[in-house]
Amino acid sequence: MLLIPAENRISKQNPPILTILIILINVLAYFSLQTKDNDIFYQGIEFYIEQDMMSFERQALEDYSLEERGDLYDALSNPNTPKEYLVQSILLDQKFSKYIKSRSDYSTEWRKKRDKLESILSEASLFQYAFFPSDPSLFTAFTHMFMHGDIGHLIGNMIFLFLFGYNLELLMGRTKMFITYILSGLAAVTFFAITTDDKFVPLVGASGAIAGLMGGFAAWYGLKSIRYFYWVFVIFNYVRLPAALVLFYWLAKEVVQDSMSNDNVAYMAHFGGLLGGAICVWLLKMFRFNPSSVTADNTSEFIDVPVHDDKAASIDAHYRNGLSATQNLNFEQAKTHFYAILHEQPHNKDVLNRLYNLEKTSPESTRYTKLCADIMQASVHNDSLSSLAEQCLTDLRHNGVGFKPIPASILLDYSRKQVRHKKTEPIKPIISLLVQHYSDLEKLPDLLLHFAFAAGQNGDWQGKQKVLGFISQKYPDTFAGQEAKKALQEG
Repeated sequence: MLLIPAENRISKQNPPILTILIILINVLAYFSLQTKDNDIFYQGIEFYIEQDMMSFERQALEDYSLEERGDLYDALSNPNTPKEYLVQSILLDQKFSKYIKSRSDYSTEWRKKRDKLESILSEASLFQYAFFPSDPSLFTAFTHMFMHGDIGHLIGNMIFLFLFGYNLELLMGRTKMFITYILSGLAAVTFFAITTDDKFVPLVGASGAIAGLMGGFAAWYGLKSIRYFYWVFVIFNYVRLPAALVLFYWLAKEVVQDSMSNDNVAYMAHFGGLLGGAICVWLLKMFRFNPSSVTADNTSEFIDVPVHDDKAASIDAHYRNGLSATQNLNFEQAKTHFYAILHEQPHNKDVLNRLYNLEKTSPESTRYTKLCADIMQASVHNDSLSSLAEQCLTDLRHNGVGFKPIPASILLDYSRKQVRHKKTEPIKPIISLLVQHYSDLEKLPDLLLHFAFAAGQNGDWQGKQKVLGFISQKYPDTFAGQEAKKALQEG
């Protein structure tokens, strides 16, 4: 099951600059360093086979694998083992490379071939920046988290980096989010190095660090219920769950997949990242950053954005109480809770939907028409509310209320947006109402002119000519009136 947080929206005032920067670094690292790795590695395999280096190195391989690698020793002893598999295992084992060069019982001819082989492989970023548990280094412990196995690996990781990165950057601020990302990556590589059975397989990818952001997100909210988007096969919806419960689910999932899967995914690196990120955020929350310590001259520093936990808790409580009241058929109490949320989050689509379903049972009430007006106004700036606004439009037209109770300014703004999208047919009743009752509105001539041209583009030639004629007669001295006359003359 896929679980993605749907609690926070991207802030225009505080865009996820750091998250985007990390994504760009990962993308740049892949396309500038890694795109030729496969070709280089296969070139090394071909050279090893063509130069028959196995016959030179077999005794050293047997000695080394008997002491260090039982799996390689078994593969060498099995005549059915594919040569390509053996060669791949040999070339990835940097410890063997150091071991064999330390031996003195090899000819000059062999040393030239070995130097040539290592010259070929040295061009691959894998051997420079990937983390090998058999040959660990602090440098590759950092660099591995910006490398990826292939383009699919990169794209998948960057999607999750964005989803969790912008959430944590918004909640904690950039400095703490960056600290969490780096420390989570280090926790992931450490846990992987400790738990992996195959110390000779390299670790690359940002997934351990990203898992840390996931764990950090859950640790930030703790036992509070958070809204998540879930997807299981073809079933998807939203659900509210305690963040700590989701963290335990993620941890358990990595353990189960590690024990059951046979793929090349480093599940225990994910486990280490999740745990490291959760602990890191928990510790950082204990030492809250004081925004007043940031001066105006310190503009180059990342600035943390304080989160109003009390307000979030209040909204969460209102939401849960509103759902409970709805289930108990106490609709007035449910409305009270949902309107309290709407006061803080006027564009909350879920709450607006719930309120609309509660209020539309009394279409004659002023609260219903006020809510419709609010939804239509909000949809002007928020496209995600367009379908709900269209539902309001349809219901107002068919339940006998009509558009008269909606303020003219809102009808005008809503119609202007619909015209920009060439949606002229649904707003014809609104245009008719505005012409009949609000013909003196300053912006109405301009709206009518654009409506006429949009209607013409939609194939309503007769409607276009009719509206242009009205504009030219009703508003002859305005810019819209003059443009309408020109359009009529041009035919």
